[in-house]
Amino acid sequence: MRVVYFGSFDDRASPRVRLLREGLRLAGVEVVECRAGGRVVPRYSRLVSQLPQAARGADALLVGKPGQREMPLAAVAARALGLPLLVDYFASLWLNEVVERRRVAAGGFAAWKLRALDRFAWRVAGRCLVDTLAHGRTIAQTLDVDGSRMRRVFVGAESHFRPLSFARRAGPIEALFVGTFLPFHGIEVVLDAADRLRGEPRLRITLLGDGPTRSAMEEQAARLRLENVRFELPLAYERLPERVARADLCLGLFADSRTALAVIPKKVFAALACGKPVVTADTPGIREALDETTAYLCAPGDADALAETLRRALDEPARRVSIGARGRALHEKRFTPAAIGASCREVIDELVVSEPAAAAVAVDEDVP
Repeated sequence: MRVVYFGSFDDRASPRVRLLREGLRLAGVEVVECRAGGRVVPRYSRLVSQLPQAARGADALLVGKPGQREMPLAAVAARALGLPLLVDYFASLWLNEVVERRRVAAGGFAAWKLRALDRFAWRVAGRCLVDTLAHGRTIAQTLDVDGSRMRRVFVGAESHFRPLSFARRAGPIEALFVGTFLPFHGIEVVLDAADRLRGEPRLRITLLGDGPTRSAMEEQAARLRLENVRFELPLAYERLPERVARADLCLGLFADSRTALAVIPKKVFAALACGKPVVTADTPGIREALDETTAYLCAPGDADALAETLRRALDEPARRVSIGARGRALHEKRFTPAAIGASCREVIDELVVSEPAAAAVAVDEDVP
């Protein structure tokens, strides 16, 4: 099988892109890249010039994350070449930029355009890859589109995330959060839980990374005088496995927003791959992969519940080890690059068999 990986994706910045590409190759798929960056007109021009050679002998066209802006061109190209069309939808531009990050004002033209791109991409693709079914349903309901074309391909973790041996230091148990401090991460819940645990000498919480809410979270920690919390600057991606290996627990997401309830973040898969016990909110998205035997789960948006769960983890050293080991075993079974690639290939095979020509997908609405 030969698949054209199409779009403006950046494999240097996106583990999802690298994982899908590596996984598909491990699944026996020849992946031919056709990509270009920059502004829309020169980007489209470069993609058009590359596509005839890239598509020679291809079985399908897969638009990589973030693909919505390339879907108008991809839809026309797939139809002209007679190729089934898939998009790694992964996230809604409108939900991310307007609802979650609030970088685009609702009600304006920019927000309308993002929603139009989202809807067009979903409706024209033969299959939409989503990271969880819960996230796919959230996107479909929000955009008012048919959810039957979505198929789940988990995020997973790259192969350099693995258990590493470090002699445990003396002192408190460390619960490590790694992230980009986005609003839906729920770091304020972590800080409120730390406030409730200020008298617990066995625990230290480390928040590693940078992003839009970091300053506000540092101010909250200072206001609460949290001596059991510290902030660390971001690390290079390749150094994260070593940093995770030095932690005792890894923290996931704790907000109760629509996106937070639906997704499984990269940090959770990375912790599983490293054999570290995960503490995260009990959400529909998380339940697609984890349960109480493979993670410590607590109610989303609830600092009291998180504090109680962390206390329980402190009291259960043997269970911490067991949960970490089960999480690692689960990763090896379902979330490695090979497993992700096999899952993605199944979706492509299904589409190629059911819709052997992209001509079956009509472009029946205005391109935004």
